[in-house]
Amino acid sequence: MLRIARLACFAAAIAATWVAVLQKTTEEPARTAVLLAPLAAALLFAAYLATSLLLGVATFRTVPEEAELLQKDIARAKADLAKRGVKY
Repeated sequence: MLRIARLACFAAAIAATWVAVLQKTTEEPARTAVLLAPLAAALLFAAYLATSLLLGVATFRTVPEEAELLQKDIARAKADLAKRGVKY
């Protein structure tokens, strides 16, 4: 099954569960909590993504040898382009 189809099935199941719980809930404080649950879930997911991104950036390894090799590759590519008459 494609990932998008799996995601759509999961989203439909979550939405159906949320609607069922919303229809069963009659007391006002609980109904408000159920109404705001998707917003809270979205905010928690956004916080998780931001934390994951920041952790990934903070622990990203720098490898000076690879940076030097990349600079040499760039210089070689520029020289090759100049030899072919490409101006940049």
